[in-house]
Amino acid sequence: MPDGSDGCFSRRMHAEITQWQADGIITAEQAAAIRQRYAPAAAGSAIGNRTVSVIAIMGAALIGAGIIAFIAANWPRIDTLARLALLIVGTPIIYAAGWALAYHYGYVRIGTAVILLGAIAFGAAIHLIAQTYHLPVDHPNLVPLWFLGVVPLAYIIRSRAVLALSIALLLAAAGFRSQQWVLEISDASLMLLVPVFLLLGAALFAAGRLQARFTYTRPFARMLDIAGLLVAAAAIYPLTYHFLWEEIAVETRGTIGTDILAAEYWAVVGATIALSIVAVGVAAWRLPPQRRYRQSQWEIAAVAAMVAVAVGIWPVLWYGGEWMWWAFNLVMLAAVLGMIAAGYRWNRAYLINLAVAIFAITLFTRYFEFGFGLLGQSLAFMVAGAILLAGGFGLEFLRRRLLQRIPRAETLP
Repeated sequence: MPDGSDGCFSRRMHAEITQWQADGIITAEQAAAIRQRYAPAAAGSAIGNRTVSVIAIMGAALIGAGIIAFIAANWPRIDTLARLALLIVGTPIIYAAGWALAYHYGYVRIGTAVILLGAIAFGAAIHLIAQTYHLPVDHPNLVPLWFLGVVPLAYIIRSRAVLALSIALLLAAAGFRSQQWVLEISDASLMLLVPVFLLLGAALFAAGRLQARFTYTRPFARMLDIAGLLVAAAAIYPLTYHFLWEEIAVETRGTIGTDILAAEYWAVVGATIALSIVAVGVAAWRLPPQRRYRQSQWEIAAVAAMVAVAVGIWPVLWYGGEWMWWAFNLVMLAAVLGMIAAGYRWNRAYLINLAVAIFAITLFTRYFEFGFGLLGQSLAFMVAGAILLAGGFGLEFLRRRLLQRIPRAETLP
């Protein structure tokens, strides 16, 4: 099984030790001693296994790209029935080969990479069959079908690589379906998609917190957490640009209304809000009563903040002025500080690393947005280089200081 390897065993062991400590079965000193006993072997094994996984996944991706390129190049010369047979039979054969390698011969990572190749081939098959029946490759229903066919596979074989592909497909599916959400396309109306993707980020984060409460899905929790926070930050990021608000401030006044948004738009908004609330609520309920409020408060606050900002974006887009870029830069700053505080308080180093990266990107973006207008081009580049060196040192120093204050063992995934 993919979860039977040394690396996955060490992760499960770490989670179990954490839970034993939380339940009072062992003390903090005993937990540290157990982790110390297994740390060297687990670390060495995890590094080796991770290297094998990365190489295997890269190989699968290259093979998948080669297969798609070969079939696409020779597609017109292949008979229609042969095309369908090739696509319908080829994907199950790849899945079967991966399953045999992983579960019969014990080559778990190689087999998982081959199954990932099958998931890529499945998407290629969908698009090539659609092309056979003269559907455009950017049809809004193709990527959602690909996502629906891949995401169950991630949980069946418990593969992070397949889950990462599923998350990417979910975002791509939302992007393709968004063609149907806004009935009149303009710079301002496209900004109405920002709340949807922000809510999608909230739903992904809430799903990660929910899956952290179950042993079977716990290995997926952190990936969903990071994906949700990144999607939310990426959704807000365009609204931090000054020139964007200059362009939409005049266009939106009296010209953009709810009548340009399709019913599917509001259905997605309602579904993501509902899923976020239910997921984070169940995640809080799954905690032991003595820890329920203390542990879940930051998770509930994070989801509530994302939902509140998303809801607040609509009236701002319709009635806000050019100064609103200041407000969203402050929102981004508040999000960064919130992630740092949560990472420090709940011993989650990845939150601090993610917050530092988001802050650095936002800060340097603001410099390049305004620096070239205030300074000469050559001087602006030199100052930018100095800021990057000094800022990089300062951010890394701050990150290390914060991480040093975090205990080695995290309290919960």
